[in-house]
Amino acid sequence: MLKSVRPFPLAAAAVCLVGLLFCLWVFFTGGKTLCLTDGCTLFQDFRLAGVSLWQAGAVLFAALLSLAALRLTRPAYLLASLALAADAVLLCVMVFTAPCVNCLIVGALIALSFLAFRGAATPERKERSTLLALWTVLLIIDLGGVARDLAEPWSPLPATGEQASVQVYFSPSCRACQTLLSRADELENARWYPVPEDARDIWIIAAMNERLDKGIPLAKAVEEARRAAPDAEVFENDAGYRLGLLKPGMLLLQFRLWRNHAHVLAAGSDRLPFVEFMGLPSFLTEAPAPEPERRAEAAESDASFLLPDLNVAGFCDGESETPCEEGPTPPSSGNLIDTSGMMP
Repeated sequence: MLKSVRPFPLAAAAVCLVGLLFCLWVFFTGGKTLCLTDGCTLFQDFRLAGVSLWQAGAVLFAALLSLAALRLTRPAYLLASLALAADAVLLCVMVFTAPCVNCLIVGALIALSFLAFRGAATPERKERSTLLALWTVLLIIDLGGVARDLAEPWSPLPATGEQASVQVYFSPSCRACQTLLSRADELENARWYPVPEDARDIWIIAAMNERLDKGIPLAKAVEEARRAAPDAEVFENDAGYRLGLLKPGMLLLQFRLWRNHAHVLAAGSDRLPFVEFMGLPSFLTEAPAPEPERRAEAAESDASFLLPDLNVAGFCDGESETPCEEGPTPPSSGNLIDTSGMMP
């Protein structure tokens, strides 16, 4: 039997074997070890025409490995080209949804197999691949998305053992936020994230952070920091305060606060305070006793008593000279919303 004169593409075969094993590992285990972003959860169970992406990836690398064993480098190169084009489409989808680290690893293995088979099938070709260039650009964008997702919002308060039921984003100079801070003790299962409205707020948050490290409660720490901070006019006219923002510690604080502000903006809000509920608030599961004058309405719709007044009583957007906009004050509903019974 005559041996093939074509060389065995060892590098391409090795990459395909790694890709095959990786796809099988993610398919059977979920790949949670490397699941660093929400995109991993999003694409883990995604199926196209009933076929898992990881099953398709395993079949792809098995086919490429078989072609490599048969030394059919040109068909393997064409198949790798189609796979790279399909992965470019997936990378584009992740740009507008969420990047998946496991998917990016598989994509990198597809690109490596493409390069290896391209070199084996067409060693004389020296020009750059337009497809590979496009794929690389999309990969860089998605890697930036991974870095963004890993940069979680920053809170000066130590994290508790369990995930907070409520996340509150506040500004220390916002009157509506100060009202919420004054009742912080009633939100026991809340986590607080500062967001500056201006440069002066950064100094206030820095002073607040120092007081929190001493064990001072949040509301008191914010109030003391506000009193200790210079007035807005003094801050604007004194270059020392502005230059102080260039200190390494203050630059790090500004970066952390940018992350918090970016989270608020990404959620579609430009107002403070901004409150996020992680689950079903307990007040939605309890129907309060109807008022006497509303009993007739209660008979028509019991659901009308499940929701408290959710109108906005005040907010800050940092754009006007008067920092806070006051909305109509709703009737008092007693204590703050009870979040102790949050459902996961």
